[in-house]
Formats: sequence, C-alpha cells, structure tokens
Amino acid sequence: MAEKLNKKAATKTVGKGSTNAVVSTDKLDKAEIKKIFNRFDYNGNGILSLAEIDKAVIEIYPHLAEDKPAIMRAYKATDTSQDGFVDFKEFGRLIDLLHYYNNLYQIFKELDIDNDRRIDFNEFKKGHELMGIDVSSTKELKKKFDEIDTNHGGHILFDEFCIYAAKIKLISEIPQDAKEAQETQEDN
Repeated sequence: MAEKLNKKAATKTVGKGSTNAVVSTDKLDKAEIKKIFNRFDYNGNGILSLAEIDKAVIEIYPHLAEDKPAIMRAYKATDTSQDGFVDFKEFGRLIDLLHYYNNLYQIFKELDIDNDRRIDFNEFKKGHELMGIDVSSTKELKKKFDEIDTNHGGHILFDEFCIYAAKIKLISEIPQDAKEAQETQEDN
C-alpha cells in the first residue's frame, strides 16, 4: 500500500475547525505538489479524472469524502481547460478548492435542515444569519432569497449558494481561482 500522505505537508490550516480555514499549496515546492499529484493519478497517465480525484479524496482526505457536491464543485472550478480532466498545471488549485468548497458545504448543510441538498425559503428564514444576512423584514428576506436563487426554482442550490458566498466573501480567504470560477459561472 502506498505511503500515507501527511496532511500537514499538503495543507496549511488556520482557525482550527472554523469556516475561516485557509488551505493553500503556496508553501509547497513543485516536487511536493508532484508527489501529491502522483498519489491522485492512479493510472499514471498524467491527468486526473473525476473518478481518480474522488478515489484519492476518500483515501487522503476522508473528512472531505462524504461531501460530493463540494468535490464536484472543486473539480469543475479546477478544470480551467474544460477538457474533463485535471492536469498537473491545474492541480495546485484542486487541493485549495477542495477545502474551500468543503467549508462552504458545511455551512450549506447547516442551512439545509431536511437534507435534500437544497435550501427552501423556510430553511433560509431560520438560518440566513449563517450567510451574513441581516434584514429587518420577511419581505426583504424573500427578496434576498430570490436574488440568490438565480434559476428561480424556489430553492437555493449549492452552486447558487457558492456564487453568492463568493460575491459577499462569506469565507474571507477565497482562493483566487474560486473567485474566477464564480465570475465565469455568473456570466454564463
């Protein structure tokens, strides 16, 4: 069995257990990042599929493994070439974004009381403070809900939540790549 990766070597976390965690590969040299990449690249072809990323997350970062929407969001934001794969050039962002989106997903799950992976207005009304929203009336709250629910489906989906979170800097240390991905998705 391959050696276990030291999480401290792959991440720098500030604010233990808080949603303000900052995770970065900035302090790692190229050789350390390559070693992590090789752990993800199970078939050794130099590119990572979503299946390889999912498998590596389960093995290396088991605390992130149950939050599939966060993994998917990180994968999509990392794949800047939009070829369906993450290459070594794109890989540095993947680690950062896995942790960033996982932190957002933890907040999202607190709001999603019935665990249906979407937030309805009643759930939003009960927990809107978690999103930093301070309004004085139900009418203002409904207006804010409708603003976040960009597809107007009557629920806030995780993607919509992420776009809003980036816009208001819900987590103060948003990786630059996440910010660019949010802006790209907003434009589409």
